[in-house]
Amino acid sequence: MIKEVIRFLGLQSNVVNSEKTVATIGGMLAIFCCFYATIYFTGDAGSVAILPSMGASAVLLFAVPHGQLSTPWAFFAGNILSAIVGVTCATFIDSMLIAAPVAVALSILVMHLTRSLHPPGGATALAAVIGGPTIHGLGYWYVITPTLINCSILFLIAMIFNNLFSWRRYPQSFMHYQSVGYHPDTRRIKMQHIHEAIKRSDLVVDASDEQIKRVVDLADAIYHEELIEQFVLELGAFYTNSKPGRQWAVRQVIDRREHNDPSRYLVIYRIADGDRKGTTDTCSLQEFAEWSNEKMRPKK
Repeated sequence: MIKEVIRFLGLQSNVVNSEKTVATIGGMLAIFCCFYATIYFTGDAGSVAILPSMGASAVLLFAVPHGQLSTPWAFFAGNILSAIVGVTCATFIDSMLIAAPVAVALSILVMHLTRSLHPPGGATALAAVIGGPTIHGLGYWYVITPTLINCSILFLIAMIFNNLFSWRRYPQSFMHYQSVGYHPDTRRIKMQHIHEAIKRSDLVVDASDEQIKRVVDLADAIYHEELIEQFVLELGAFYTNSKPGRQWAVRQVIDRREHNDPSRYLVIYRIADGDRKGTTDTCSLQEFAEWSNEKMRPKK
């Protein structure tokens, strides 16, 4: 029951304390700078309307710097195009009751069409409509001052601040991942396969193909680590793969060459039944554990 509730609520995964600290300090520094720039151009009244969208952008750029919704294109295009949409709606639609939802709806559409989905863009468009006389008086200058200027300040701080730490980079294209030891199950999965899978799933995923590939490989590596930990190799014992038909086989372990690395731990076995019966062969402990389904005893 608790698992179902957690799944329904969508409780996010926990992150390390260092990541929480860096995101907090970075977001505070960015908004501090944006606040003063906005007040300079629009005064206190204008800052109340526009700063919330920058605050939302700061969450993405500093708390999720490697997300697809945080990329430079999504950040700049999402906010600037939404600002244009918002000013246009505020200019040509007299009723704020109609202009506000239309501005947000159109900004979502434009961001989707330009592949620049950035959630704070909706707030940027909305601020252009409900921002009051100060924002309305700017007209299309709202796109430049304060939207573009704030975006530039936020982007510059995100670039400098995030790249001070080895485990995070901004933009996410600067992040390079080391191999985690590919296994036969995942090494044939390429970036284009991940990309095509996302397209076919009809999901908006806030992660790059490279990030998803790394998660897949890590999950596979953890699975194989658990497989090795649970597998007990016994000299003289018989093991079977339990596969149907001609694929079925039984192997008897006759010797081993131990090593701390499972991929270099050598298992010497005799094929007791199945294809190539009576012959001997070798493989790594990792390969043997993957092949084996169960230990068995021959009938007396």
